[in-house]
Amino acid sequence: MYRAGRGRGGDCLTKTGGSAYNKRMVDLPVYDAVLLPPEAVNAGSIRLSEWCASQTPAEFTLKAGELYPHISLYMANFTPADLDSARDELRLISKSMPEIPLAADHFSGNDQGMFELFYRKTEAVTRLQESIIERLNPLRTGLRLRDPVGRVLADHRLSAPPTARANLDRYGYDEIGDLFRPHITMTRFRERGHQIAADLLPPPESFTAVYRTLALCVMGEHGTCTEIVETFELASER
Repeated sequence: MYRAGRGRGGDCLTKTGGSAYNKRMVDLPVYDAVLLPPEAVNAGSIRLSEWCASQTPAEFTLKAGELYPHISLYMANFTPADLDSARDELRLISKSMPEIPLAADHFSGNDQGMFELFYRKTEAVTRLQESIIERLNPLRTGLRLRDPVGRVLADHRLSAPPTARANLDRYGYDEIGDLFRPHITMTRFRERGHQIAADLLPPPESFTAVYRTLALCVMGEHGTCTEIVETFELASER
């Protein structure tokens, strides 16, 4: 299903203890291969994020041209030398992968304060993630320093459930396979346990859409996408 490589620079787990290695990882940007929503879902996500932040303090608000709504597929560190190769691989994937219809299913907040819209996982979006990991995993450098909720991954993997730990060890990213749940993170509440009543939210199905744009983004705090490096249009079904 995926290549077994752990990324360039050798076993990412044996190097995380060294100070020189840790400094190198801090200096490397984290990139996120994502699906960008079509305009209606993009605008709806931004409106909902703004509304959430008006109800209770939030860590971030999605904004056009600044913090982009997205569905994460794979997060990794790339050196400048390997970034161009990653872009080339995504370009090739986009030419062979068709656009992806996704049905929005439900909203949910977790114990880390993330408020998210979840889509039903399909064979098509799973196949896209598998293709991305197969091509990008050999290019990554080691293990990312932190995950989107701020945990140090080298420490978190020691107590992570077996499947998550195995994914981190092999691919540097945990939300793969059974743990992959396509979603858009709308915001992160400062009160980590804050919940929003379902009757105050728009119908999840209003976010159902055909996703046509694959992108490589620079990842910021809280798993946000702060810059779009390049976009790649998926093949049309027509």
